[in-house]
Amino acid sequence: MNANELREYRIKLYEDVYSGIIPDRFPVHDGLSPEYLIEYAGKDFMTTQYQYTEELLEEIGEKAMELVRGDSFSMAWVRNPIAIMFQKSKAFVMSKTGMIQHPEVSGFEADEYDEFIKNPFEFMVEKIIPRLNPGLDTDPISRSVNFTRIVLAQMDQQEAFDKSNQKLVEKYGFFSPPPGTMGLQLVPFDFLADFCRGFTKIVVDIKRQPEKVLEAMEALMPYAIWAGRTPETSIFGANMIMTHMATFLNTKDFEKFYWPTFYKLCHICAEIGQAMSIFCEDDWTRYIDYLQELPQGTRLAMEYGDPVKFKDKLGKKMVLSGFYPISLLKTGTKQQCIDKAKELIDILAPGGNYIFGFDKQALSITDINPENYVAVMEYVLANSKYTNAGKKVTTAKKEDSVIKFSQNYPEFKSKYIVSYEEFISDYPPVCEKVDPLMRKAYNKYTDMVIPYLSSIL
Repeated sequence: MNANELREYRIKLYEDVYSGIIPDRFPVHDGLSPEYLIEYAGKDFMTTQYQYTEELLEEIGEKAMELVRGDSFSMAWVRNPIAIMFQKSKAFVMSKTGMIQHPEVSGFEADEYDEFIKNPFEFMVEKIIPRLNPGLDTDPISRSVNFTRIVLAQMDQQEAFDKSNQKLVEKYGFFSPPPGTMGLQLVPFDFLADFCRGFTKIVVDIKRQPEKVLEAMEALMPYAIWAGRTPETSIFGANMIMTHMATFLNTKDFEKFYWPTFYKLCHICAEIGQAMSIFCEDDWTRYIDYLQELPQGTRLAMEYGDPVKFKDKLGKKMVLSGFYPISLLKTGTKQQCIDKAKELIDILAPGGNYIFGFDKQALSITDINPENYVAVMEYVLANSKYTNAGKKVTTAKKEDSVIKFSQNYPEFKSKYIVSYEEFISDYPPVCEKVDPLMRKAYNKYTDMVIPYLSSIL
C-alpha cells in the first residue's frame, strides 16, 4: 500500500475499534517518547529541548522510522523549558539530566479552602499561578511581558511539532485524530493533589477536613467540564486523563474522594459524544468493578495488573491496551520479549476491543534494547489479524451506558473570561459591517490565549 492507502486502512482499524467492531487487525501503538527519540537520533537531550524547530523534529522523526512500526506514531507533546523559564516555575523543574520533573509543591494552605471553593479558577489565576510561577508574581508590566513570552514560546514549539508530525503522517500513512478533537481532562482530586495542596498534604486534609475537600472538588467541576471541551467531537478524538493519586488511596478513601467526580466527568464527556482515554497509572486491579461503571467504549491504557482479570471483566465494554512491561525490552532476551507479546495477545485480543501498547514509554536511551523493540513490534504486527473481522464486540448500545450529569452543574463563568457581547459593551463596533469581523477576531484570539493561561499549571 502507498501512504494514502495505508492511512485509510489505519483509519478504518481505529474506526472499527472505537465503534465496537472487530477490525481486520488490532491497531498497534509504539512506546517511544520524544525524549528517547532525541537521544536515539544522537542529539544532546538537554540542549535540544531549547531549540525545537520543524526541521530538527523532522530529522529526529526520520531517524525514529528505524524503530517505529505502529499505526499512529507522532512526536508527542512535551513540556516547554523556554516557557517554564519565563514562568520561573516551581511546579516543573529541569533535572541535571534534562528531564523536566514535577516536585512536591503546594499552591495554597489548609486554611484557604473556603476562598478556593468560592471560585477555584479565579483563586488559581490570582493566587496559585503566581505562587508557583514567580515570573508571573511581579509588577503588571513585567507580568504581561512574561505571559506574552510564555504564550509565544508555547505557540512556536507547538507549531514545530504539529508541522513535523503532519509530514510524518503524510509520508508514512499514520493515523492521526482530526484537529481539535483531542483534549486534556482535569480530574478534581488529582488537581488538588498535584498543584493545590501536594500529595503529602492532601492525605492529611482528607482526615482533618474531609468536607472541605469534597466541597473543593465539587466546586472544581464547572471549570473541569469547561476546560475539557474540544472545538470538535469525533469518534477518533478523546479527552485524555493521566491518573495520579487513585492507587495511593485506600479503597474507602478512593470511593469517597476520588471516584465520584472522576465518574461524573467521564459520563459528562460521553453525553456530548466525546470518549475518554484514561492512563490508569500503577495497578487498578482493586478498582476493576468501578471501571465497569464508565461509559461503553472508554479507552483504558493499563500500566500494571492481571490482564486476564481486566479482559474478563472489562473486555466487552472497554477498549483495553497497555500491560506490556517496557522494562522487559532492556532486561529480557529477544525470545522472552516475543513470548510476552504472544501471552498478552492471546489474552487481550480475542473478541476485539484491543489495541496493543506498552505499560509506559521509553524515556531514556538506556530504557530498551532497540533490537528487542523491533522484534516485538514485528511479531505483534505479524500476529494481529482477526478471522472474524466485522463482527460486533457486543450487542449493548453505547448510549444506554451513559448517565447524564451535566444538568447538575452551572455553566462555568469567570470575570477573566468574558464573551464577545460583554467585551463590546464598552467598546462597540463603529458600524454593523465590522461586527462579525470583530466577533471572529475576538473569539479566535481569546481561544488561542486562554488555554495557555489554564495550562501554566
